Amino acid sequence: MAVNFFFRFTGLAPGGITGLSIVFSTILGVPIDIMSVSISLPLLALGMIILGKNFGIKTLYITLMTPLFMRIIPALHITAALNKWHPILELIVAALLGGVLVGSSIGIALNRSCATGGTDLIALLLKYFLSFLKLSHILLVLDGFVVVASGVINNNLLIAVFSFISLLIIIKTIAFFTQNKLFAPKLEQA
Repeated sequence: MAVNFFFRFTGLAPGGITGLSIVFSTILGVPIDIMSVSISLPLLALGMIILGKNFGIKTLYITLMTPLFMRIIPALHITAALNKWHPILELIVAALLGGVLVGSSIGIALNRSCATGGTDLIALLLKYFLSFLKLSHILLVLDGFVVVASGVINNNLLIAVFSFISLLIIIKTIAFFTQNKLFAPKLEQA
C-alpha cells in the first residue's frame, strides 16, 4: 500500500529494496514488483544459508507476497489533491503515512524472526556478524544510500529530503515495534 498509494506517484524512495526497486524502475523502466523480486531472491538465498532454513521460509513468503500485492493492489494517487494545494504538503503526507506503513510491516516481520527480503535482511546478516551494532542503525546507513540515489535519479533535492524523513519514520516505527515486541509470538508457559 505504501508504494502504490504514496511512493510511486511522489518519487519517494525511503530506502529498502522497495526504494531501490523504485530507483532502478525509474532508470530501467522495469516494473517495481519485478525489480523487487530480482533484487530480493539472491539476498534470500544468502539469508537461508547464514540465518537458517526456518528464517528463510518465512522470509521467502514475505519476499514473494510483497511484489504480488504491489501488483494486486491498485496504484491510486490518493495524495493528488494535496499536490494541488502545495506539492510539499503531498510529500509530507506521503513520507509520514508511507513510512508508518513500511515501518510497521518490517517491525512485525522482525518480531516474527523473519525479514521482508530487503535491506532488513542485509541488516540482519550484518548484525549476525557484528552483534554489537543496533539493527536500526544498520538499516539507517543502508537505506541512506537509497535515499541519496532517489534524489539524484529524480534530480530533485526535495525528493531526497522527504525520502529521508520517511526513512526516519520507518526506523522509528521499526524500533517501536521491536522494542515493544508488538505482534511478537507469545512464548508458551511450561
